[in-house]
Amino acid sequence: MSTVEERPVSTRPRRDLDLTDPGTVRAVARRAGLALKHRLGQNFLVDRDALERIVAALDPQPDDEVFEVGPGMGTLTVELARRAGRVLAVELDEACLRAAAITLRGHANAQVVHMDALRADPVALGLRPGYLAAGNIPYNITAALITHLLELPQPPRRAVLLVQREVAARLSAPPGAWSLLTVAVRSLAEVERVADVPPSSFQPPPAVHSSIVRLTPAAQLASPAERRAVLDLARGAFQMRRKTLRHGLGRALGGDEPRAMAVLGAAGIDAGRRPETLSLEEWRVLARVVAGGEPR
Repeated sequence: MSTVEERPVSTRPRRDLDLTDPGTVRAVARRAGLALKHRLGQNFLVDRDALERIVAALDPQPDDEVFEVGPGMGTLTVELARRAGRVLAVELDEACLRAAAITLRGHANAQVVHMDALRADPVALGLRPGYLAAGNIPYNITAALITHLLELPQPPRRAVLLVQREVAARLSAPPGAWSLLTVAVRSLAEVERVADVPPSSFQPPPAVHSSIVRLTPAAQLASPAERRAVLDLARGAFQMRRKTLRHGLGRALGGDEPRAMAVLGAAGIDAGRRPETLSLEEWRVLARVVAGGEPR
């Protein structure tokens, strides 16, 4: 088991740097030896309005504890530390750790831990159950990170994340534009798309637009076993998302299209529909029929 390396932040009083100023971002990056490169997936928020929207959507109170994913330079961390009782951030990049040590001086209630967010359990790291979560997360781990947070034994009470706009649209969409990730997330949480954020809000600007999403964990299925059954079916069906359910569900059932047709008929679902059009309730009904139960 790897050791968690804690990076305590200096408590020496100082005036906070304006990390929404691109010039300040570049200066801190130079001092910390942090390369501002697209290929590293590091796009730092320099938009005060977007920053305040994230904090407002999270709405931390003085007695709240916040888990932050990927603090980078500490732009969001500083704002959270001003409002919450405690902020625990996990960061994997060594240069970002050095940058955060510079910008978080004076915020004794903020701590940065050198750790992979995909392996982090906030409660195991010392946060109380009922903590909040936030982050400007790297786009290449968005799906894995969101599902990791929601599948934790003690998920956050509320999470506000900055993600790629296309992902936010899928997560918050009505049936008709769903993906496997939509099914996985919506089975565990309510999703709200708060606001869109343009590329110009970041330094360096990414090639895509972003969105702020708010997740409120609330299990939508009867049990973890039912969720596994739903995801097993959805996973197989979405591998053939351009095909109708007759083919997609058939694949999920080991290539048995006659059985798929029988299941769809018992569930009252048109075999000519596509996987992205099904609601979570329809997936639940299919899973129940496959398991040999009544559809309703």
